[in-house]
Amino acid sequence: MNTASAGQRNTLRWPWLLLAAVIIVLAASYGWQRWSHRHGPPDPAPGEVTPWFGPRNQQEAVNAATVQIDGGREREKSDKTDWLHMEILGDALVGRYRLTGSYADLAEADKVLDRAIGMAEFPAGPSLSRAALSVTLHRLDDATKALTRFDAQKASPHSEEASSALALRGDIAMQRGDYATAREDYAKAEAAANNAGLALRQSMLSLRTGDPELARRRVNAVLRGKRLTRLAKAQAAIQRATVAYAVGDWTTAGRWARFADSFFPGNWLNEAFVAQQAAVEGRPDEAARRYADIANRTNAPEVMDALAHLLRLQGKGPESRAWADRAGAIWAERLQALPEAAAAHVVEHELAVGDPRRALALARQDAARRPHGATLALLARAQLLTGDPAGALATIERAEKGGWRSALLLMQKAEALDALGRGDDAEDARKAALKINPKAADPAARFVWFGHD
Repeated sequence: MNTASAGQRNTLRWPWLLLAAVIIVLAASYGWQRWSHRHGPPDPAPGEVTPWFGPRNQQEAVNAATVQIDGGREREKSDKTDWLHMEILGDALVGRYRLTGSYADLAEADKVLDRAIGMAEFPAGPSLSRAALSVTLHRLDDATKALTRFDAQKASPHSEEASSALALRGDIAMQRGDYATAREDYAKAEAAANNAGLALRQSMLSLRTGDPELARRRVNAVLRGKRLTRLAKAQAAIQRATVAYAVGDWTTAGRWARFADSFFPGNWLNEAFVAQQAAVEGRPDEAARRYADIANRTNAPEVMDALAHLLRLQGKGPESRAWADRAGAIWAERLQALPEAAAAHVVEHELAVGDPRRALALARQDAARRPHGATLALLARAQLLTGDPAGALATIERAEKGGWRSALLLMQKAEALDALGRGDDAEDARKAALKINPKAADPAARFVWFGHD
């Protein structure tokens, strides 16, 4: 070989090799920047989460709400009230419900806000409070009517009111399965005035439409927020646990559930998440003791259902039946008092520890009113358990077509496909579920009652 020619070729090659190396480094840097931007910073350490003001625990929060409610009731009895004071009373009742889960407070708030609306000359009145409660009660047409009244007001709303109205429209769209409109409404609400509640709504929308990473980042923004109460931070921590359960990250779920319980102690839902985590971590007896303690203190049928389900999985039939019957009696009362609000809970109760045949008709009604992924998943489960895998598959495909994404829905799809003799398609569905949540097929996943898909 001619060494001079070889040296010339090597000399000519080096600039190109250097340029290639620079391109590779730049591409890797750009890829890392995109990855880090997409995934964002890690979760804050629990010790970094700090409160600003407000009640330090459940009892203080309930006491504060009760003082406000008692004052509002006294004013109402004296006939020295107006629609504004009635709105304050209604909002206080809803606030206490969010702490305790009391349907009695919800039912009273419903009547109080109806009276307040009746006292005001159209289009004035507590239209936003009325719309918010109607969304909570799953009366979407009533919520839309209240928002129409709000829009008819002549004065321009301030930014917080405008944001609230847009967020409520997003809630309505979400429950109707129109996730694109919900996302658009939430974005408009954020542009008007952002707040923690809106961020958590956007987080849940992201989670249920296939973007758990964005869901995590939105929750973390709330956890890192500077001017938020202990209650708001604890609610964000519970939502962070919910995001973690959806992707099979049980360690992270437990960390944030226990944080919420210690940060805002005495709240029944925080305690229920901690009890659930004990079962997930392989301590079902501890979970049962915790659930029983919460249920006996609070009379919360959601906790009774979780306990009945846990005991049933352990083969403790008589004990499970006793708790299921106790919960069923409460759900029957709630279904009669506030049927739209209670419907999905009753369906879940019947599917897990009751009679799927009773669940089916109620699930159909609820899915007709609110055809979003969660209600459709319950309907599909009812169809599966009552011997209609073809109907279940059609319902699941409807949820998927709308944009709902969850491992639980895909596991149900696999079950329906297996029942229809489509084993290869069922295996594909299971693989897709495990891609979302690697622990979707783990037997312990059955213990996830609170915050499930």
